[in-house]
Amino acid sequence: MVDNLLLVLVSFIASFGFALVFRITGRDLFLAALGGALTRVVLIILSGFIPARFVYVMLSALFASAYGELLASLRKDPSTYFIYPSIIPLIPGDLFYYAMTGAIRGNATLFSENAQACLLTLLGMSVGFVLSSTIAHYARKTLHSARRK
Repeated sequence: MVDNLLLVLVSFIASFGFALVFRITGRDLFLAALGGALTRVVLIILSGFIPARFVYVMLSALFASAYGELLASLRKDPSTYFIYPSIIPLIPGDLFYYAMTGAIRGNATLFSENAQACLLTLLGMSVGFVLSSTIAHYARKTLHSARRK
């Protein structure tokens, strides 16, 4: 439990730092960092119920992207303001590190396990973003055409 709270706090801080790099200011800075913390919460919850890495990462990415799209719409800001900081907790840096360590040391087991998990994570992120972007596109299109009538 304490480990999970620490992960959420670190995700908030990492997303906050990433948002600073994007020069996000004011209330948007807090909301962007909050997206990272909430994405970590979703990831922790889903990973406890869903054994397939691809699925729980995809759903977490779908959440992060939907969060970004919703806030962008409400705040009248670009969606990247909120999506990019929100996905920071999903980036598989540790898996990539251990895969490369296995490759360099000639440890095929370490390499294959971590490389496979890394690829599944990246694929899940990609599919989640594509789904969310597609849904957001058609939602905007539908709302726009409904307003014209």
